[in-house]
Amino acid sequence: LQAVILTEGDQMIKTPTYYVFSMYKHHQDATLIESFVDNKMIGREEEYQVPNLHESCSKGKDGKYHITLANLSIDESFEILTDLLGNKIKSAKAEILTGDMDAKNTFEDPENVKVKAFDDISLNEDKISFTIPKNSVMHIEAELQ
Repeated sequence: LQAVILTEGDQMIKTPTYYVFSMYKHHQDATLIESFVDNKMIGREEEYQVPNLHESCSKGKDGKYHITLANLSIDESFEILTDLLGNKIKSAKAEILTGDMDAKNTFEDPENVKVKAFDDISLNEDKISFTIPKNSVMHIEAELQ
């Protein structure tokens, strides 16, 4: 069952899917920025392989840049270097959703999987670098100078 929320009687819990939708909402009504990521194909059987990384980048009406990145690998983290092509970065903050592949929220543990601040990013002029863990979705908000 894939759902954004689950209910049982008067209880409601947010699923990991809820948090992913929340992280991607920044792209709504924003301007798409051309972007790409170097990736590799992963999966046990060749005919079912998928790219390990997926990215989106947009510029919001407030002028902030939003980068979302998903790491589909169940066993590898990847070093990421974003290059904003000469646009100097004033500030950036990141949030992440990660956990075991089969992690879920339950009525007994409704916040087992939730978005957390991600502070392990480095800024250098027009670049942002970090390591994205396995099984994760990340959102970065960057302000340019």
